[in-house]
Amino acid sequence: MNNIQKYWSYFFRIVVEKQSSTYNSELIVAIQDGRYVLNTKNANYSFASLHRVFRQIFQKIEISNKNIESVLVLGCGAGSIPTIIYKELKLNFVIDAVEIDTKVIDLANKYFGLNDFVKLNIIINDAADFVKKTDKKYDLIIVDLFNDINVPLEFLTQDFFKQLKSLLNDEGELLFNFVAYNYEKQQQVIEMKQILNQLFINKCKVYSLESINRVFYCKK
Repeated sequence: MNNIQKYWSYFFRIVVEKQSSTYNSELIVAIQDGRYVLNTKNANYSFASLHRVFRQIFQKIEISNKNIESVLVLGCGAGSIPTIIYKELKLNFVIDAVEIDTKVIDLANKYFGLNDFVKLNIIINDAADFVKKTDKKYDLIIVDLFNDINVPLEFLTQDFFKQLKSLLNDEGELLFNFVAYNYEKQQQVIEMKQILNQLFINKCKVYSLESINRVFYCKK
């Protein structure tokens, strides 16, 4: 990014690369408000609204004051979550980040410096398959699994939530990002909260962020 591009990006978005993949029909790297972002046709995958959501939720749960050593991120994208943890908050967690789309990781390395983080382990896998097969335990699990603007239904089932809970250490915590952009999705939020509160014995909250984002925060 040169200085001219950076300047003009505060007035209009500058597209620098477009890709498609098996999992995303359109991946768009653009310069927006002076920084690179990764978008799909309808959603921000990294470093714009999604970045702001996780900045806010980490502040709300006071992540810097927690005794966390191991983190699992399901849905790495271009690396907003590791960037906030490592570069902005200066935390030293070991992060396993699962991402199904190799094109996303290629773009993340090229434009966002994802491969600069020495304690970040990138795992190319389907999140559903990973949680079924891993025997590792984590202090914090962060779920940011989207196909464009929607969370695939396989990640909204009681069985999947049970699997996530089983991967948490005894004092572990879960963050689950969801977008409630219409009435149907708002009703899903109510249903998810009921399921998660049953599973986590009423230790779940829902935070409303960036108008349509709903982040579930559960403690084991």
